[in-house]
Amino acid sequence: MTIEIINSLAYTNSPGVAWQIEQVKSGNSSALWLATPHEDAVYLLTKMGLNPARVYDMYAQRYLEPVASDNGIWWTDLPVPNNAQFILNKDRTKSIMSRGHEIARVRWFNDSKRIVQAVVWYDLDGKIDYKDIYRRDGKLFAKQYFSEGNLLESDFYVGQETVQIRDFYFENHRNFVYAYDQKYPQAEDYIVSVGNRWVSETFNITQLGREINFAPQNTTLTLVGGVLDEKGQVWHNLASILQDKTHKIQQVIVTQRDFDVLKSLGYVTHKLRVGII
Repeated sequence: MTIEIINSLAYTNSPGVAWQIEQVKSGNSSALWLATPHEDAVYLLTKMGLNPARVYDMYAQRYLEPVASDNGIWWTDLPVPNNAQFILNKDRTKSIMSRGHEIARVRWFNDSKRIVQAVVWYDLDGKIDYKDIYRRDGKLFAKQYFSEGNLLESDFYVGQETVQIRDFYFENHRNFVYAYDQKYPQAEDYIVSVGNRWVSETFNITQLGREINFAPQNTTLTLVGGVLDEKGQVWHNLASILQDKTHKIQQVIVTQRDFDVLKSLGYVTHKLRVGII
């Protein structure tokens, strides 16, 4: 069966991504693969009715496992510097104060009893110094380091004792990834390398953004949300795929209506196929 690949759980309301999730839940597709790791993935997927065991974290290179949410860090158990105290602000944000200065801000998990999700620590100038991100079981998910408020490095622990993947940034652009003793110039290069190792699998994407760059070989594009942009033009990335005979995406599945639209505009090629969407 087909493996559905999505960029992030942040876009589950997108028609295409929602359709992919339903394909996995119904058993029409074998698994859902995430290209962007998320500290609360297990909880979010369970809430959607999808078994996390059928979801593969491409960044961590492992299928998700149960997370014991009752083992999370209770907010008052969070280690803080001497003389520091927790403050609940009027806007409902949570701060750690020391000698009258805010040294950190704390975020709790949604639908939790004050379990810590992330702590943003500030330097003496009040700018972000580093950020600790946790899972619901209290294990460290990632640490992020900043300079003058700009992100420099993200270290992903994904619940392990040591760093598994490191992302490096220059001028707020991720431009280097070091993962499992291998170097990659871009995050997309790393992700596509992970997918390409599964040579016997068939993959599917539904989005025309970053997904095209990290899609492995043997990937199909299924367009759920239509083939025209807000100006009534064929999506630029779609046109490029259809016109490029050497593009790694060799099959595009559309509805009969969209097939007719593309045909009228001269975009029908051997790649197009009408499917049940």
